[in-house]
Amino acid sequence: MSWISFSLAVTGLTAALAPTATNAATPNVMTMSVAQSDYIENCGGCHGFDGDSEPADIPVLKGRVGYFMCTKEGRDYLIRLPNVAHSRIFDPQELADLMNFVVFALGAESVPKGARPFTAGEVASRRKNAMTTISLIQERARVVSDLPASCHAPATMGKYYPSQQGPNHIDVPSAIR
Repeated sequence: MSWISFSLAVTGLTAALAPTATNAATPNVMTMSVAQSDYIENCGGCHGFDGDSEPADIPVLKGRVGYFMCTKEGRDYLIRLPNVAHSRIFDPQELADLMNFVVFALGAESVPKGARPFTAGEVASRRKNAMTTISLIQERARVVSDLPASCHAPATMGKYYPSQQGPNHIDVPSAIR
């Protein structure tokens, strides 16, 4: 087979396998919103693609994150987390959409009735005060301590996931704490 024949064969095979208007939209292909895609790309690696990070020392979002929406401190906490506030998603509306996906889709039944979605303005304002100089573990403990009484959150909200044994901790070198 000559080089030209080989090149034409590969080109023909590539064209045959490429998606077309008729086979691109098959029923087995999942489509995602930008917010879902942003979650998978920016959060899913640690928090789990479906919001369930158990048994890692990473807070489970699935069925739990919505409780943070029942207090002002909880709402602020979610946006001021360093990985949210310093996200490479610079557009405030896109980041608000991501956080609304996290809270309302992953948090599902944990979202209090009447909870307002995050707005672009709220995100733009809150992310300026990222929690970078305080202990995230202590701040989370402070914010979460009020949720069972104020929001009917489960007592296990103090844990990263419901069946966790022992204290919350992340082994981070003391130089960067």
